[in-house]
Amino acid sequence: MKEYRSFNYGLDEEYSKKIIKEKPKLILRNNSTYVFNSSIEKEQNKLDSFQLAIRKLHQSNDSINGIKVHFGKQMNYEVFIRVLDIQAIEKTDTYYQLDNDLYVLGNRKIKKSYKKSMNYEKCFYYEANKDFFAEQKTKANWLLLIKNLKQYKIVLFAFIGIIILNIFVLLKFNRNRKYNQKSYL
Repeated sequence: MKEYRSFNYGLDEEYSKKIIKEKPKLILRNNSTYVFNSSIEKEQNKLDSFQLAIRKLHQSNDSINGIKVHFGKQMNYEVFIRVLDIQAIEKTDTYYQLDNDLYVLGNRKIKKSYKKSMNYEKCFYYEANKDFFAEQKTKANWLLLIKNLKQYKIVLFAFIGIIILNIFVLLKFNRNRKYNQKSYL
């Protein structure tokens, strides 16, 4: 089974310019700049340092600083694809593309909620409701069985047909055949 993945890239240019006009703080940050202007072999060191910078940006949860990537006129398409791959590898959520620039923004740390769901089987009243839970489980099992029978009814009919055919063939050939058994006594 093949697995296909896609990478959703970019925004509409008019929408991006509207965001930048409304919120100029997005690009007026302390950006570290990376300029790519040649082939992937020549830019490999910059790509590695770019990946480390993104990783450091995400680990520090810095929402003030960012990374600016400028794509030059002589840049190969492979470099652009490699930049997108690095963003996918490092799970970059927020970035904007304007003209030949790509702005990678850091995100602040989101607080995790530690709410635990209640496990009813370990509840105080489990012993009192044991029959109720067992009834619900058997009902769910029967519903699953009925759903599978409806979904695979052709297989079920084929199986029943093979059984009936086998019984018919065995009865027919056993009636018509005479066995010549020798007695050794």
